[in-house]
Amino acid sequence: MKQDRKYCCYCGAGIARSEIEGKERDCCTGCAAVFYENPLPVVSCIVVNEDRSVLLIRRKKEPYSGMWCLPIGFAESGEDMRDAALRELEEEAGVKGSIVRLIDVDTVDNYFYGPLAIVTYEVRVTGGLLAPGDDADDAGYFPIMECPPLAWSSNEKALRIYHDMYRDTWAMVDSFRHLFPEMEMAGEIAQGGITQGELLSNVLIQIIDKDREEILNRWMEDVHALLPHLAPHGEELMALNSSILETVQACLRGDADTCDFRDYARTGRLLKEAGVALPDLLTIAALSRKTIWTHVVRRRLLKSPLEIYTALELNNRIIFLYDKINYYLTMRWVS
Repeated sequence: MKQDRKYCCYCGAGIARSEIEGKERDCCTGCAAVFYENPLPVVSCIVVNEDRSVLLIRRKKEPYSGMWCLPIGFAESGEDMRDAALRELEEEAGVKGSIVRLIDVDTVDNYFYGPLAIVTYEVRVTGGLLAPGDDADDAGYFPIMECPPLAWSSNEKALRIYHDMYRDTWAMVDSFRHLFPEMEMAGEIAQGGITQGELLSNVLIQIIDKDREEILNRWMEDVHALLPHLAPHGEELMALNSSILETVQACLRGDADTCDFRDYARTGRLLKEAGVALPDLLTIAALSRKTIWTHVVRRRLLKSPLEIYTALELNNRIIFLYDKINYYLTMRWVS
């Protein structure tokens, strides 16, 4: 436990409290040395599993013996704060991890240690075996909204911040899993492995896989309604849009750069030779993009403002992709 300073470590004279720089501080009555109270650096970890339960350890030493808290401990002199967090996690809970992001920095005046600066990170488990160690006599996962009272108020604050960060994403997961029970993304999200945009990208990939025939047929209905004179080219156009959907999926997976867009140049040349006009070709591509989003709306996947915003961000990426496809499709008209 932190004790009051009685003697100067430099000259051995007594210590008195004096107002220095607008604050009361310990000051040597002999050599006039001033002892500044700087916060001790403390690190803690938020580890959440696929069930949205957070890892807690039960303290076996004072302060707060017998109470639960996040894995927490002091950073050592010269130690990187992130390294200290991972070290404390392994020492107190037996698991290895990697830092995902900084969650919170809080300063408190603790009755036992004095001023503390508590830095909390989100951590993803990478190995090890859950077991209490060092200052803990138990370790386990608790539903993030049903945790026992925590020893450190900073832990509770950090968990509130973490929950607020992921609340909308979890709502998206729950909504999408009604449509895709086989989805196994919740664990990745819980451990920081996937963002909202990546989640919606994966959902759209699965929608295209699952509903490809319906999307293609609705697109063809639009083409026939707007461009009935292209009916003789139905087979070639269907093959084109099927290829476009595959490219969209590659874009959503993040590997569109591996696609060979020269195939679209060859397709564009063949359609030109077959008598398809340039405005019709551009309309065909525009209808392809429209059909994807109208299908998403029809499935009522986008409910919250966050989902809609994320979808618009994805739409910007897909617009760029369609622009690239259009460039290659129309090369033979402008060359």
